[in-house]
Parts: sequence; structure tokens; C-alpha cells
Amino acid sequence: MFPGSMNYLDLHQAVHSENFSFRQRILKKIDPQESENSLPGSREIFNSIMHGIITDIGITVIVSAVVAVLVSHLKQPIILGYLITGIILGPEIGANLINDPESIEVISELGLVLLLFIIGLEINPTQFIASGRKIILPGLLQFPVSVAIGYGFYLLFRSETDHLSALYLGIFSSLSSTAIVVKLLYDKLEIDTFYGKISVGILIFQDIWAILVLALQPGFQNLEILPAFISVGKSILLLGTGFLISRYLLKIIFDRIHKNPEMTVIVSIGWCGIMAAAGSLIGLSMEMGALVAGISISSFPYSIHVTSRVAVLRDFFLSLFFISLGMKIPLPEASMVTDVFMIISFLFFVRALTIIPSMMISGSPFRTSFLASLTLSQISEFSLVIATIGIELMHIQGRLLSGILYAMSVTAILSSYTIKYNTEIYKFLCRLLGLRPQKSADELEKKIYPIVVLGCHRGAREMLEIISDTSPGMLKEILVIDFDMESLKELQGKNIGTLFGDIGSIDTLDHARIKHAKYILSTIPDMLLKNIDNEKIIRMCRTLAPEATIIATAESDHQAMALKKAGAGKVMMPYTMIGDSFANYLLLETQKDISP
Repeated sequence: MFPGSMNYLDLHQAVHSENFSFRQRILKKIDPQESENSLPGSREIFNSIMHGIITDIGITVIVSAVVAVLVSHLKQPIILGYLITGIILGPEIGANLINDPESIEVISELGLVLLLFIIGLEINPTQFIASGRKIILPGLLQFPVSVAIGYGFYLLFRSETDHLSALYLGIFSSLSSTAIVVKLLYDKLEIDTFYGKISVGILIFQDIWAILVLALQPGFQNLEILPAFISVGKSILLLGTGFLISRYLLKIIFDRIHKNPEMTVIVSIGWCGIMAAAGSLIGLSMEMGALVAGISISSFPYSIHVTSRVAVLRDFFLSLFFISLGMKIPLPEASMVTDVFMIISFLFFVRALTIIPSMMISGSPFRTSFLASLTLSQISEFSLVIATIGIELMHIQGRLLSGILYAMSVTAILSSYTIKYNTEIYKFLCRLLGLRPQKSADELEKKIYPIVVLGCHRGAREMLEIISDTSPGMLKEILVIDFDMESLKELQGKNIGTLFGDIGSIDTLDHARIKHAKYILSTIPDMLLKNIDNEKIIRMCRTLAPEATIIATAESDHQAMALKKAGAGKVMMPYTMIGDSFANYLLLETQKDISP
């Protein structure tokens, strides 16, 4: 899932060899001595296995849907539902309904790749660099300091712990789950808040530290520095290559295809696939390559549109990841309880001890520092990879992996609640300590537009021209969302806010932060809209911005009534307005002709 070095690849050559396609790897599992070409009936066997995979996915989707409905009805986090689904389906505790759990896990890796790609799209390098020490200092210090504290803690307080086991436990307690954090922040619509961006920044640094760990792990008993430098060099090479290609090739391609939104998404996913393959090829990981792919095009104006379109695909594959995690949960043993409790307690303690002080030293307020430490309080999926390799290298025992798996599952469930209610927990802590709660500075850091215009059609253009002539200072309060890049560039020259995106996508509208708008104008008539209409747009806007005044365009009295019922405060009817103008003109001219 995260091969960090050639040593790791050597350990898993039978399953993860870059010389085998997915189809060949399946055939190798049937009979390692036979190749696809020499195995009689290999095509039939492969088709049978693929049919089994489809059946497994079908069963998984059906069970997860039922569990998700029940969990949602009980108002519990959806991740809890996915873990329960995995437990029900899995061979450890459940009914063993899945013939080949590995097939689900392989497909779920696509979710992690897409997740890292979207994280990259959210990280604008310019903004990331501007954050400076607020991200860099916590990112550099959090992991090594946590490992050092964890090493000493487990060596002193956990019985029968040798130096190597203490080191592993320190590492496990120092890495947070990218999948869980980003999923929950997205669900809560707080991925672009200040504490959300800091949390994602620290996660990126943790991924880099994880690469170093995987590079050094085979030599933990006799540590070598050279593999670490090689891994860092590969990461820099991948990042530099990605930026060069995106700047001198992809930018030209996007400028030519931006008028076709579907092509923009396809090319972006293709770019993600290329960089993911490149990351795997040079011995890093597909996830790291996908992250670089996203970062390299994050400054393009099309990134939000791509994010909104890929998010649904990502969520499906990512749900399989959490389900596959649930399948691995073993039957609990009484002897695990103490270890799991100790790991979880230490985890929350060390996150607060390392993240809060380093962020406050970097200039972040206590509120942001506390929320970030709370957000990152879980066990990473990479810890399972490191633990698995540690067992194969005979560094640790399998019992430790079971403990980490349970700790990861418990912290995943706890994170669902701590992130959902983080503000309430922060206020409770302030009352407990006698502190005055600080207000969030997020709204001050990101531009809020009181007026949002959906679509730059002729009516919108005429409106903007009139405002430009009569009240030019008002233009800076307006955001226009549209697919036409040429029109958006023209508006940018007039100091008008612009966003390239699909006005029919609720994710695009959410990224535009229309929940803060006072006025929302839907200017494109139904006849020019594709796969959506004004009524659906109004319903989405009303959901996201319940207090805003929504102004829509209608073509008939019947449609006007439907739009008002959907939530429009005012409806404009262009043809009626044109008819009124014609009638008034004719009446006026006719009166002139007949007057004495």
C-alpha cells in the first residue's frame, strides 16, 4: 500500500511486483509456477476470479448500504458504519461472506490514490509556502519528538518491552491517518479552514517521515543513512518533474480543453494515473505520486472543478478501504485491553504535547493548535504497513500488530466524534481551565463574497457592465462561477472574483462558500443548462445558504412558481420583461401618432 524502498518491494515481490499486471498477479496466486501464457484455461480462470471480485463488491455495497442507513438514522459517523460492515463481512468475527478479502483491499487502494490526489489539489503551493513556519515547524518537529517520547514511555511503562518494540510503538503513535482526517474534514466542510490546512500540512510531513521509516526499517538493528537520502532524493525528483511537466505541458493542454469540462476531468485523472505509476516505478508509492500530481495542478483555475467531479469516485473507493480495515479486526482478547488503552491514552497525550506548543511557537492561536492536535489523534493506516514489515523482519511479534489494529479501529471511531464535536470540546476545555474561548479567524483569512453569480450569460454580463459604470466599487464584492475561461479572465481584469466550475455541482458551490453570500443569482436559462435545471440549482443553493436571497431566471409563469417553491426569493422572467418593453414602446408611439 505504501512501498517505501526496494527492500520492501523485495519482501513483497510475489504480490506487488512492478513486473506483473493485476491480471498476472491473480494468476500467479493460483499457481506461482505457471505464467499466464502457459497456464491452460488461464483466461477462463481469470474471468471466473474477476466475476468473484464483482460479486464480492456487490455484497459489500449491499451490506454497507443497509448498515449506513441504520448508522445515519442513529446519527452516528459513517466511518463507524463502514467498520461495522467490514466486521460483519470479514473472516475474523463476521460471517465470512467475502471469498477473497484481498480483492476488496486492492480496489480500496484506488480510494487512497484518489484521496491523496484531491489533497494535492487542495494544497496551493503559493498558499502553502505563505503559511511558512506555521506548518513547517510543527511538521518537522511533531514526528521525531513523538517517536522519542513514545520510545521512552513504552520502554518504562509497558512490561516485557525491548528497545526495538518500544521504537515501533513510538512510530505507531506518531503517525496520523490521512484517510480518516481528510474524509471527516470533508464531511464537516472544514478542509479549507485554517486548522484544517495546518492538519493536512502536518499529514504531508508525516507521509515524508513515513517514507524515511520505510527506507530505514530493514536496517533498524543496524541503521544505515544512505537509503534515507535516496528516498528523499526520489521524492524531490518526482516533485520537480511533476511541476516542470505541469508548467510547460499540462498548462497548454488545459488551456485548449477547458471549454470541455469532461475532458478537463479525464485529463486530470490521467495525469494522476501517470504520476501514481511514476511514484511506484521509482520505489516510492502510488499515493505519493498522486499527491504530487494534485499539487502540481492545484494552482490551475480548474482544480476545484476536478475536485468536485472526482470526489464521488473517491468516496466510493475510500469506503471500501474502511470496510477492508473492518475485515481485519480480530476477535478481542483480554490481554489486549491494557495495551490498546495505553496506546490510545498516550496517543492523545503526545499529540497535544507536540502539536500545541510547536504551533503556538509558530504563531498559531491556542484554538487552532488544539483543534489540529485533536484532529490528528488517531493511528495511521501506514502503521499497519510498518507493523507488517516489522513482523516479517522479525523485529516485533504478531500480537503487537493485533493491538495496533484495534487501537486504529478505536481511534477511527473516536475521531469521528472528536472532529465532529471539536468546537464543543474546545469550549468545554476553556470553561474547565477558566479561559475565554477564542473566535475563529478563518472567515478573515479567506475572501467572502456577498454576491454570487451562477453563470456568466448575457444577462449577467449586462448587469456587470451597468454596475461597472454606476458603482465600480461594488465589483469586488461579486463572485462569478462559470465554465467559460475566456469570460472569467475578462472579468478578472475588472477586479471581479471568478471561479471555474460547474454551477450544477453542490461541491463546487460549497467550495465557493456560498453559505456566506447574501445574494445568489442564477442567470442561465434552463434551455442552456446541461443535465440540470434552475429548480435543482435553487434547491442546492437553499440547502447551502438558507439565509441568502436567491434570484433565479424563469421562462414561464409555471416555472416561476416552481422556482419560488424551491426557495427563490425573486424570479426574473426575461421574455416577460422584453414583452413589457415592446408593449410600452408601441403604446407610447401609438399615442404619439393619434394625439392631435
